[in-house]
Amino acid sequence: MTPHDPAAPPGGCRPASLVSALRTRADARRARRDAPGPAVTVLVLCLGNALRRDDAVALRVADALERDPPAGAVVRRSAVSGLYLLDEMEGFDRVVVVDAVRTGAHPPGAVLSFPLEDLHAPEGPSPHSIGLPSALARARGAGAPVPSQIHVVAVEVVDMATVGEGLTPAVEAAVPGAVEAARAAVGRIG
Repeated sequence: MTPHDPAAPPGGCRPASLVSALRTRADARRARRDAPGPAVTVLVLCLGNALRRDDAVALRVADALERDPPAGAVVRRSAVSGLYLLDEMEGFDRVVVVDAVRTGAHPPGAVLSFPLEDLHAPEGPSPHSIGLPSALARARGAGAPVPSQIHVVAVEVVDMATVGEGLTPAVEAAVPGAVEAARAAVGRIG
């Protein structure tokens, strides 16, 4: 149901039916993942936008990982953020997230690798612009299934604002290191 559905209760979907729907979708994705064939236990989720310069660094990491996937992992690309990331992770208990960051605390091209629990990100100004830790906390609070282990591989970038293709030189040089960091993370949590 959507909030605009005349049959919807006041305020939109019932929380219990939302949780039930999330669990049903997660069960379906888990069944697809567990189907006969090579065992897939870890999702490598590469986030970025190919038209925002350095924001595409994780997509370049995905290119390399798709050519030679880590054992037991599936590689996906996405340009979504906030609560929509939960849809991308459905059915997986272990996830490696690869993304671009601009903290100013590290030189451009620095590859950072850490468990999600080590990330202390503030709550976004609205539910449409919350970060991954906040999205997971909200989902857990609603009783929705979420991955038990998430590892982040982040590349410090220079330019995510310019519309255009191509990574800046320092970020381009970081791609092989980010690929290796993602492989190592799959090995640690897989």
